[in-house]
Amino acid sequence: MAQTAEAGIDLAVVRELMSHFKPQDHQEAQELILSALQEINEHFGYVSLEAAEIVADHLDTTVNRIYGLLTFYADFRTEPRGRHFMLLCHGMSCYVLGSQQLVQDLKDRYGVGDGDTTADGELTVQVVNGCLGVCDRAPIVKLDDSFHGDLTPDSLNDVIQRAIAARRAAEGSHVNPIRDLHSNPA
Repeated sequence: MAQTAEAGIDLAVVRELMSHFKPQDHQEAQELILSALQEINEHFGYVSLEAAEIVADHLDTTVNRIYGLLTFYADFRTEPRGRHFMLLCHGMSCYVLGSQQLVQDLKDRYGVGDGDTTADGELTVQVVNGCLGVCDRAPIVKLDDSFHGDLTPDSLNDVIQRAIAARRAAEGSHVNPIRDLHSNPA
């Protein structure tokens, strides 16, 4: 399960994850690099520079090679995700039915674009130029583990605010979220 920006990466856990990778030779070590990075990325939600250094040391390669792979493949993150993670479908059906308006509204209202996290660490957005496969409900997002469709900028904001409020309630926060918490005043 991915951890959020607050948690950071426990390097002892990274070392434990790496202990499962026991290459027999240099060639096998090179072949294990992506698998090791994927495991760390899946566990923490990103791979920090310190974690990359551990991978490089364990698999006998350079940090530059590791960082090059991390920045080449879109699935890897080098910075922590927000407390909520959103995939915004920008496939053909979603695009035709208004996903570009959702992308623009997220920039205007929350100050985030593709791959960005809000300043308060609440939300990370990733625009998916492929398809999330729920075209009959386009435009659609996957926020955390739930799909939300037939969205407008206002209904997307409602979905985000409900997710923030639910997380705060689950954590026992006594702060009442304000609708449009991140919106710019008119």
